[in-house]
Amino acid sequence: MCGVLDVSRSGYYRWRERQRCPAPKQKRHDALLAFLLKEARRQESVPGYRKLWLDAQDAGFCCGKNQVQRLLQDAGYRSRTAPKPGYRKAKSSLPVLPNLLDRQFSVGKANRVWVSDITQIRCQEGWLYIAVVLDLGTRQIVGRAMGPVNSSQLVVEALKQAWKRQKPVGSRLLFHSDQGSQYRSEEVMKWLNDRKVTISMSRRGNCWDNACAESVFALLKKEWTRPLGEIGRDEMASEVRYYTDQYYPNVRRHMALGGITPNAYAAAA
Repeated sequence: MCGVLDVSRSGYYRWRERQRCPAPKQKRHDALLAFLLKEARRQESVPGYRKLWLDAQDAGFCCGKNQVQRLLQDAGYRSRTAPKPGYRKAKSSLPVLPNLLDRQFSVGKANRVWVSDITQIRCQEGWLYIAVVLDLGTRQIVGRAMGPVNSSQLVVEALKQAWKRQKPVGSRLLFHSDQGSQYRSEEVMKWLNDRKVTISMSRRGNCWDNACAESVFALLKKEWTRPLGEIGRDEMASEVRYYTDQYYPNVRRHMALGGITPNAYAAAA
């Protein structure tokens, strides 16, 4: 075998001895890798190498971030949230409009600026997708739609609900969202253009440009849905409906409105 592989006998015996008696460095690497994989399993394979490196340090391992990354890569570990190797998102042909809102979130009147976003909540049957339309003048959730599929139809349903409720003048209204494909779809664009609504979009990868809509979902999850755990989709939809239609506008005080609820502010305006 040594002759065929062009390996010296002495080299072969040194390699065999190393396999029988691993060096102290190799033992440390094996112990570290065993801990990393065990910790990753405990956390449902969610964390990446950076967070696992912090876990290892907290556990008393003396290791570097690059070392942890290399060990996990050699072991074939990938975070659940990591993209597939070689993945490149295809460039979309859908239009991207400028950021006309430009983080001017203080709006004096209702039906002047609407902001919108979509989020998802895990349920027992899968995801529940939620689209909301928020009026920056009153901070009221004027439109909301939910469903098991994340599509442009969800946005249109939320817009229709908001339009029926508020009856705005389209030429005076600015509608702001992120660059999600749902908002750039032909269906949503046509719906807004037919009503002469001005469209604005956040800059790519900049969640702060749509911070008010993002904040609504952060509050929904932190204050309401997260304590419920993973429940059925219909039950979760009922809880979301109660929060957006009853608790948020009638009970929850909003500091941006001077410490009163959105419905109270709208009534006094």
